[in-house]
Amino acid sequence: MLFCSAISTTAKQEKVELVIKQESDLYHKPVHIKASNLNPGVKVKFSLTAIDARENEWNSEAYYIADEQGDIDLSTMPSIGGSYTGTYPMGLFWSMKCDDYHQITTSKGFEASLTLSIDDRIVAQDTFYRRSTRELDELGITGIQKRDSIIANYYLPSSANKVPAIIYLGGSGGGFRQERSSLLASEGFAVLNLKYFRFDGLPDGITEIPLEYVAKAHQWLANQPEVDASNIGIMGRSMGSQLALLYAAHFDSIRYVVAEAPSNVVWFGWEDGKSSFTYEGKGFPYAEYSDEDSERIEKQMEAQGVQYHDGPKFLSTFKDSIMIDQAAIRVEHIQCPILFISGKEDMTWPSAMMADRMMARLKANAFGYDYQHLSYENAGHNFAGGGQGCGIPFLPPEDYSQSAAKGGTDQGNALAAAQSWTDMLAFIIKHR
Repeated sequence: MLFCSAISTTAKQEKVELVIKQESDLYHKPVHIKASNLNPGVKVKFSLTAIDARENEWNSEAYYIADEQGDIDLSTMPSIGGSYTGTYPMGLFWSMKCDDYHQITTSKGFEASLTLSIDDRIVAQDTFYRRSTRELDELGITGIQKRDSIIANYYLPSSANKVPAIIYLGGSGGGFRQERSSLLASEGFAVLNLKYFRFDGLPDGITEIPLEYVAKAHQWLANQPEVDASNIGIMGRSMGSQLALLYAAHFDSIRYVVAEAPSNVVWFGWEDGKSSFTYEGKGFPYAEYSDEDSERIEKQMEAQGVQYHDGPKFLSTFKDSIMIDQAAIRVEHIQCPILFISGKEDMTWPSAMMADRMMARLKANAFGYDYQHLSYENAGHNFAGGGQGCGIPFLPPEDYSQSAAKGGTDQGNALAAAQSWTDMLAFIIKHR
């Protein structure tokens, strides 16, 4: 357990004590912050500053009132103003903002400086390190690039025993998801972050990706001597959720499926007239919105002064019940537990509604395994792992104000990132 303690003496405030307790310095682990020896009822400003790996400065502040004992404990007491209000033990971390950049950089951790002030007088301060899970050497995680029959990054935690494993499939961004993969590896999972497009030897876009490619990756992972081959799950987010669900519906030996911001149907490929995915050489039936609907919706958003987002286009396809039924993913064929994770304000596509449809389909088919849908208030599309910072508990969510809207509020996305991570780990541990 890591402790930091700072004591400051001023003319009006004797021996203010600031204690910062970290059970782990990893940035997705909680910090306990407490100040003591304050005058009862005094108003104190807590200011947090962090410098990330790109030298961007992130800041937050919150105001607290000392209790009758002269203590302020952030784990049990509410902020009355500043970057957030209410009782949020890690609020100073997820509420940080940067004037110069929209995502906190996660290639390395950051030095955090916490300052306590009363009436603009500093009464205590201290610094401490918050470590990135991408600092693999420090965590005893081996990172391997696989660039042959499959394209993947492989993360292997140090262990004397065989470890459970996860195949991780990212979304339409196409990048390797180092943040999410290393986060899972830090919890003891071998993680194969499989790339399935936009790389030499792979399709340029999400067009006719064969399920057999995932099967090849699954077999490679199962053959690794350090992996428990009977304990391999699959996880996909956004577009990758389709691939994860389709794979589990057509191949066995998967222990569980986690689908983040999921779709209940196969969508059109990135080439006209083609499906996103294939099996045994045949494209899956797919859903697509019409050019007429696309043009109408774009004009409507422009006329309303609404920031562009894709959600209404995807939603418009559901009026064609025949097309949607043909494109539906047969989740009832999956032979393992399934967890759906969604944000109720997803503006990229209606993931909460689509997850509900899969839940109804499973119920109607008397699905024989555990299945759950966890949907979070005021959360959008990327709260559970869309990119750097996204989906990392206690880091500030990406600021979408200058880009295509993804949905949710800053606080909603931040709280959903932390809660969904806890919920997801509980689901995996239960079924691994």
